[in-house]
Amino acid sequence: MKNVINYYYNLNPNKISKIFNYYYFYLNNELYYFVIYTRKQEDIESIYTFNQDLIKNNILINEIINNKNNSIITIVNKIPYILIKVQINQNKDITLSEINYLSNIKLKYPTNLMRSNWANLWINKIDYLEYLTNQNSQKYPLITNSFNYFVGLAENAISYLNSTISNPTPERTDIGVISHDTILITDSIYSIYDPLNIIIDHPSRDVAEYIKISFFKDNYKIFDELDEYFKHNYFSFYGINLLIARVLYPSFYFELYDSIMKKEKNESELLKITSRINEYENYLKEIFNYFHKYYNIKDINWLKKDEVNLHL
Repeated sequence: MKNVINYYYNLNPNKISKIFNYYYFYLNNELYYFVIYTRKQEDIESIYTFNQDLIKNNILINEIINNKNNSIITIVNKIPYILIKVQINQNKDITLSEINYLSNIKLKYPTNLMRSNWANLWINKIDYLEYLTNQNSQKYPLITNSFNYFVGLAENAISYLNSTISNPTPERTDIGVISHDTILITDSIYSIYDPLNIIIDHPSRDVAEYIKISFFKDNYKIFDELDEYFKHNYFSFYGINLLIARVLYPSFYFELYDSIMKKEKNESELLKITSRINEYENYLKEIFNYFHKYYNIKDINWLKKDEVNLHL
């Protein structure tokens, strides 16, 4: 891969390392990632243009580097790669204040990066994973034993979403903002400044994802962070319903599922989630009660129990 980097980018690093499906190297004390491009082909121009707009406006973001042919993508053995120059300290943890910073940037957003209709996306995801699970039931016993529980959580999220967002009317704050395709339990701050992870979605998306990963990162300051966040950010009733639905949706499980299927993670990683389900259900109850103090949100009956039971 050193020859590829040298030929296409006129860069000559001493050492290139590989982790899973991406490469990284240091040059002049600057960090670069050479990563496989996995998003839609038709999105790449918008992703690059938006990345350049952010940089021109002095917004902190990692930078996409074109190759010597002025192409965004470099094809290596028929695989599309993109070179990214890291502009931040990637070892820091993600914080709600960093999410808030990005979501309050006011620029013209590319419409083709907009996400919407979560319910349909979730239904399609579940249908696809149900097929995969049936095909691999013997190969992945931990997935087989836990899958129905998390599908149940997802279906609860879809039901909550469909039953709540039809009545309240979106307000001017219910707009698309800089959001992220994924925010994972294992992520550092690098992921939210990764241009290939940026999408445009409702402000509730990233807040909800942060709430979920905070449990698995043992973030005991989550409620203080939420207090501070909502001092400066108004959510309509429509927006809060979106947030609650997304908190219910177990994206962290499905993202880990994908990583296991791609051989990026060992199936045993699931135990970090499944071994804490009782605790997590109690955490969801605390989150729900927190928002119930400020909004007349719809009850979730199984979270109203004094004690939750292990469902796995």
